[in-house]
Amino acid sequence: MKTMCASDTNSSNFIGVICGLKSEAQAVAAGVDKSKIRIGVSGANAARAEDIARDFCNEGASAIFSIGFSGGLDPALRPGDLVIGETIIADDGSVYAGDRYLLGCLNPALSRESGNPGRSAKMDPRLRGDERGKVEARLAALFGADEIVDSTLKKSALFQNHGAVAVDMESHGAARAAARAGAPFLAIRAIADPADRALPPAALNAVAPDGSVRALATVGAALRDPKQLWALRELGQDSAAAAKTLRRSLGPLFSRLFLSLDL
Repeated sequence: MKTMCASDTNSSNFIGVICGLKSEAQAVAAGVDKSKIRIGVSGANAARAEDIARDFCNEGASAIFSIGFSGGLDPALRPGDLVIGETIIADDGSVYAGDRYLLGCLNPALSRESGNPGRSAKMDPRLRGDERGKVEARLAALFGADEIVDSTLKKSALFQNHGAVAVDMESHGAARAAARAGAPFLAIRAIADPADRALPPAALNAVAPDGSVRALATVGAALRDPKQLWALRELGQDSAAAAKTLRRSLGPLFSRLFLSLDL
């Protein structure tokens, strides 16, 4: 069975993937058959993510995915842990459900520890895309923020008030466009900064509109306040762990999707 966007009048032959950062897009491209996907980079902007997802649907995408890094809200999640969004809770209160068919397609590729949103799943790094093709992931709610969630207090409030385990700035925009087009949607996010770690001020303007990182400006801002240098180093290590998880995990997951969607 092939699932298609409602606006598709011809054959749909690709999965549309929206990433916030170029580095996230590179991780996706490294792990997935690039001939069967199209990747758009939104620059950590929900409105841009929505535009890209809408364009993909108009071009006949079989499904829309939001893939990239995420800030941890649940203290049980650590850098490199993988989360698949059963629901996306937007800043305006809207709630978008992850497509049940797509979740069903991925289920055979998930390890036995995956899939219980009512508990903090035990994360075994050996199962993040190992030779057996099994992936360790948490199925749970994600929060889509329009502004950067930079403090541990903000993260704690989102976790307590909404029950979301992770936050990003693109998924709700992509989900909104997919819902309007009648397209299947799912978010796959790897944890970068965990719940107990605040983002250093120097990193708050690090992402350019094209999804690149303003590395020189970010380091320059940190040098004016050297105590931020260690925090930036930790953030870089966390992001590297998240990218590694995406590269390892997306191959087994998308192999299942390509078969199920006849791609």
